[in-house]
Amino acid sequence: MPQNQKPTAMDRQLDVLHCHADGGLLLGASCLTGRFWLGSLWFYQTPESAPDVDKCTAGVQLEAGVGDAKWVDNTHVLVGLDTGGIALWNLEDDYHTFVLSHAAAGHDGIVTSVSVVCDKTKAASSSNDRCIKVWDLLNTSLVYSSQAHSDIVSCIDCHPSEPDLFVSCSQDDKILVWDKRKPKPASILNKSPLEYTPTCVRWQPGQVHKLGVGTESGQIALLDIRVGVDNYLTSTPHTRLVHNLQFSPDKPSLLASVGEDCKTAVSLIDDESIVEVYSDTTHTDFVRGLTWSSDSNLYTCAWDAKILCHNLNLKSAKTMGGSSATLIQMNGDIGGHGKEKGAGDALENTDKMKTDSCKLSYSQVVKVNSEISAEG
Repeated sequence: MPQNQKPTAMDRQLDVLHCHADGGLLLGASCLTGRFWLGSLWFYQTPESAPDVDKCTAGVQLEAGVGDAKWVDNTHVLVGLDTGGIALWNLEDDYHTFVLSHAAAGHDGIVTSVSVVCDKTKAASSSNDRCIKVWDLLNTSLVYSSQAHSDIVSCIDCHPSEPDLFVSCSQDDKILVWDKRKPKPASILNKSPLEYTPTCVRWQPGQVHKLGVGTESGQIALLDIRVGVDNYLTSTPHTRLVHNLQFSPDKPSLLASVGEDCKTAVSLIDDESIVEVYSDTTHTDFVRGLTWSSDSNLYTCAWDAKILCHNLNLKSAKTMGGSSATLIQMNGDIGGHGKEKGAGDALENTDKMKTDSCKLSYSQVVKVNSEISAEG
């Protein structure tokens, strides 16, 4: 597919959301239910239009599903794919065209996370192959690789102000703090306040030594990386795995979290506690993407093919991309794409409503299959 040709349908599994410095919205999506697992990258100058395909500013079909994506600067996007590759895309023609700048096949498993170093010259990636890799963004050449973890590396995050510092967490139940200035860069962080395996990590803006951690049990914590400093806070806003954490850039005391319980939560952090100040369960499938647009508004996306705008002041969530009645064509829809409704379709619509009520979300299908496997 030519790089300037937009895809004709949105992929159903919405994975990645990131606000642009000028107010636009980057969206990464995957199709995980068809014969081929593909992905797509989208940019909306008007965030409220997402995920409407007809109203996107730019879009491109990818060769694989999207593991993660991050803005490098105002026009470049780093994408990690489920083939193990990474790609650097450039937005040209006044944000109307995605053009591939560089690509590399660096990992032997799904890329789970990518993070850009604060000086914008390098980026780090993590993968199911248990490796941490650092890339030169000038040409996506590999400059460092390590297999310090013994299981899938779930997340990696570069420090917001220290270019040699980043943190990673893995299903081996370890959080590693990396300092490239040291002969042995990786050191194990004490995670004793966490009861279960960490699943995501994020540095707190404005704090050199503190980071937020989410776990497979739904617990979140604020940890201090300094040796001998027993300073931590914990809370459990979720009932299942926490997939993503994001501190508010404008108000770092606010920490948003999303997970596999279909819940979006915002917690207020002070010196003594973590208190939940907002929660929403409008999503009906795994919530994956999360980004702040201001200190009182954030966007989330999920595998239910919806993007929500959450207003903390009004304590409300609104579905984006038009009214709830708007039909958006999706890749991966069971039974084909929808059609326009006519006056004579009342009986058909009733039957369809009955059928839809029996359909399971992707997360429900996974849960049912797991239960069947466990029963033998």
